[in-house]
This record gives sequence, C-alpha cells and structure tokens, in this order.
Amino acid sequence: MTSLTAESVSPKALPVPRSLVRLCQQAQRTLWGLRLGRLYGFGIGLTYAVLMLVGPPTPLTATKLWARALVTASWVAGVGALSLATELAARDATQGITGLARLRGFGEAELERARTLAGALRLTTTVATPGLMFALASLISFRTLHGTLVSLALALFTLPYAALVGGSLSLLARGCSSWLPGRGRLLLLVLVLGPWLLGSGLQMPLPSLPGAFGWLLEQLARSLR
Repeated sequence: MTSLTAESVSPKALPVPRSLVRLCQQAQRTLWGLRLGRLYGFGIGLTYAVLMLVGPPTPLTATKLWARALVTASWVAGVGALSLATELAARDATQGITGLARLRGFGEAELERARTLAGALRLTTTVATPGLMFALASLISFRTLHGTLVSLALALFTLPYAALVGGSLSLLARGCSSWLPGRGRLLLLVLVLGPWLLGSGLQMPLPSLPGAFGWLLEQLARSLR
C-alpha cells in the first residue's frame, strides 16, 4: 500500500516532471520550425566559425562575430517559436500524448508546463549551438592568454543568453496560443515584430523583444573588448 501511494504521488513531486518533459520533447521533434532551427543553428555556427578561423584573430573581431552569430540564431529561434504557438494541446490529444500523460497521473496543467519547458530547451539549443561552436573556433584561433580568456568568456556568456532567449520565446509562444486559440502565431508575430518594426519605421527607440536581446548582446560584447 505504501509503495503504491508513493508511486502515485512521485510523478507530481516536481513542478515539471522530467519524464513528462521528455515525452513532450519527443512529440515536438516533428514540428517544422524546431527542426529547421536545429539545422540552421548548426549552419550559423559553422559559417561564423569559419570566418573566425580565416580572419584576423583579435578580441574585437571575435566579439563582433559572436554577437552577429547569436543575433542570427535568435531570429531563427523566433521562427521555431512560431511552431510552439500552434494548437499543441489538440495535436497531443490526437497523437495520444495527452492520454499517455493521464495514465501516468499528470493533468493538463502539468502537461502544458512540460510543453513550455520542452520548447524552451529546444530553442535554447538552437541559440547555444552556434555560440559554442564559434567560441571553440575562437579558442583555436587565439595564441595569447587574453584571447583564450575572451574565448572562454564567450562560451560562458552564450549559455545564459541562450537560456534567456529560449525561455522567453517559449513562454510567449505558449501564452499566445492560449490567449488567442487558432491565431497564436499571428499574435506572436504582432507582439514580437510589431514594436520593433514600428520603432524602425519611425526612427525612434521603442521597447521590443528583438531590441532587448540586441542590446544585451551589445553589452556583453563590449564588456570583453
């Protein structure tokens, strides 16, 4: 009796059980935006790594290329977020994911949190991969202690930045899907691109998610020059 009780309670011991996150990750592998994100993320990393290897190995060059690589990867992650803004709950129900989760003792609230975390992990990987690939190429290029330290700092800066982008986009995407069912992708585009495009058109700074990410990258790159 004690063991059965422990088994029934243990799946809900964590706010987002890892087993449920893995289940959602498997279900999200077929989403086109996330699949393209993985492919393009690797391509971005390879492109900028080659530029670093063939160019002049200076800290200024390294920080500029690193920031550009992550800016590009962040836009790619935004495309992946469009797939997360769709009706994943209905999709999971059709594919049997919801039923399987219920058999394991999870409700819709836990399943939604798992969808959000699974998407955040995938988007984080999309951004982190090119950043880490570039940091490795930078480490290979430099022959000085200062250059080596800059390369290591780029790798360290990549991880929290990628987690911030991935987490923010996934939360916003799932929120848009909930706030405007059936039009989640449209709402996500309006919220993310609307202020940015308006500010660019009016030639005046307006708060926007792309602008915030760009500003953060600029500050991180400047701190290493």
